[in-house]
Amino acid sequence: MEISLLLIAALLYLGLALGFILVVDNLVGLVFRDPRSPLQLPSFDIGRAFAASQKLYRK
Repeated sequence: MEISLLLIAALLYLGLALGFILVVDNLVGLVFRDPRSPLQLPSFDIGRAFAASQKLYRK
């Protein structure tokens, strides 16, 4: 019983640590942006996604 609880706690701790690292990395990337590279905002092409969903729906 104690080992499974310890394993769950360790996995949660690892997940939270990795999530914290990703958040800090993204924040640092926003603040210290390379001035030579153009700003690329993450975009989602809705038209392409809609066409793909229609293609899957027809199958």
